Amino acid sequence: MSSRFINVDLDVESKFPLDYFSAQMANGTEVTILHCGENGERGYLARLECAEGGDSCEPDSVVNRFCDYLENLDDRARAEWDGSYLRSFDLGFEFIGGKGSYQCPIRTSTILRLSALGGALAISIYNHEES
Repeated sequence: MSSRFINVDLDVESKFPLDYFSAQMANGTEVTILHCGENGERGYLARLECAEGGDSCEPDSVVNRFCDYLENLDDRARAEWDGSYLRSFDLGFEFIGGKGSYQCPIRTSTILRLSALGGALAISIYNHEES
């Protein structure tokens, strides 16, 4: 296959620090903090990752896992989430070249769920040369 799903990153940007939110999301979950700190003039950025990707993991299930964690935040972490101005579920894919395609449906129920949380859906495609 020339394309494959890699992971889902959750990018959260705010004018205020996101340290507590990030720590709670990663505490005892499958979520990894990739970055949490200042983001230049834009304020603060928390970039969280869920899933290692690969053939056994699909974007729809990973987005739903993120939603599970987000729906169970305590009041303080939820306030940091609600106070953010960008909440993007970024689906990462790798394109290696050649022919073929990859399709990954995101269910309507998943889109409604992330929308109720104030999230947006983004797609990143990483192009890699065949070796």
